[in-house]
Amino acid sequence: MKRPNGLYRALYQFFARGFGWAYVLLLRVRVKGLRNIPKKGPFLVCANHRCVLDPVTLAVFFRQHLYFMAKRELFTDHGAFVEKVLRAAGAFPVERDSADLKSLREALAVLRRGDVLALFPQGRVVRGNAPVSPKGGAVWLAAQAGVPIVPVSIFCRGPWKFGRRLSVRVGRPLPPAPDRHSRGALEKAAAQLADALNRQLEESAF
Repeated sequence: MKRPNGLYRALYQFFARGFGWAYVLLLRVRVKGLRNIPKKGPFLVCANHRCVLDPVTLAVFFRQHLYFMAKRELFTDHGAFVEKVLRAAGAFPVERDSADLKSLREALAVLRRGDVLALFPQGRVVRGNAPVSPKGGAVWLAAQAGVPIVPVSIFCRGPWKFGRRLSVRVGRPLPPAPDRHSRGALEKAAAQLADALNRQLEESAF
């Protein structure tokens, strides 16, 4: 997929930077580990998915323009205007629970041109605090593009609601699997990602 034009990229930064402080105060967001964010791309951001506001949470704390893989229903079920806004911001649809080759090619194009891709490897909102078990697409993308994965945990005690604190932790970047063709290497990378996210969630619980 192509980059949004300069106007839309500027608007993205304006809202993320200009209103980020208000978002942090209103939602009582506490963040740790911002120094772990690479200064520039390409890299892949992988976060657990607690609520529908998670993409905004990531956009506020990452200085880079994030390109999101988002479920196809967001583009098809909410009208043409919402679809246009999502695409203008740099989001693109993915068909969940299937091998969506078109979306994977778009995701690789984002990383290979030096940008930052963000996704939620659980594939859907998981409102409880059960251990994260990421799907394999994230580590496959990182291996194919040769980029690190930045794990981000989003923690909330109980179901999220307005006024309940969110704790965000940014972990140290994880290297891509050393062999993109090795199933064993990809499975090991997926286990490392799961371990990083779950460890960060445990730390946020205290």
